[in-house]
Amino acid sequence: MDTFEFNALNLKKIKQMIDVGCGNGRHLKSLSHKIQDAEIIGIDHSEKEIESLKKEFNGYICKNNNSINFIHDDIRRIPVKDNSQDLVICSEVLEHVPNYEQVVSECYRLLKPGGVLLISVPTYTPESLCWLFSKKYRQAPGGHIRIFKTSQLKESFHRRGLKLFNHHRQHALHSIYWILRSKNNMEETKFLKSFHEILVKQMFGQAPFAAFIEKLLNPLFGKSECFYLLK
Repeated sequence: MDTFEFNALNLKKIKQMIDVGCGNGRHLKSLSHKIQDAEIIGIDHSEKEIESLKKEFNGYICKNNNSINFIHDDIRRIPVKDNSQDLVICSEVLEHVPNYEQVVSECYRLLKPGGVLLISVPTYTPESLCWLFSKKYRQAPGGHIRIFKTSQLKESFHRRGLKLFNHHRQHALHSIYWILRSKNNMEETKFLKSFHEILVKQMFGQAPFAAFIEKLLNPLFGKSECFYLLK
């Protein structure tokens, strides 16, 4: 399930890329099928996630001639050279870290002049409703520690001279699912389980009507707010 519209980028120019806070690697996995002859890096503070990815990719031969490497390290001090990446992704990460500005600075440092930075965070209104309805949601271990306003992030980007060239919201049905679950003290009902099954099917392209409805709702109620930035 892609959060970003990768086909809107000039994918032929991407030869070095890094996914900062890669988690289970969903974005780098998707991009590995879209770009060619590239060096792809995934970095995350979770040793469990990185070890899982290493096992998953052990012996993997990429048909697009990409190399894929994983690093377990602090994303506030990334062991990668300055100005070395054509594309930097930081998706659903900044809401988790105590000093998000430090992570944004690291992403900027890694990016080549003319390179693209993709950042996504939970959208203000759906996230605020989840926090309002459920203490369990906002107090989950390793969960979200802040809610961003669009203006707050735009100011952070502007101070670094990053130019915003695209901005949209994504995953509106996920907003509805999490708000309903928050209203139910984070417990799943039979209805919510069925709702979740639809979301899973949609991820694999098996629920076209749900995808159509979500596309209509995204501008108003997308769960992820996505920023496309140029250095």
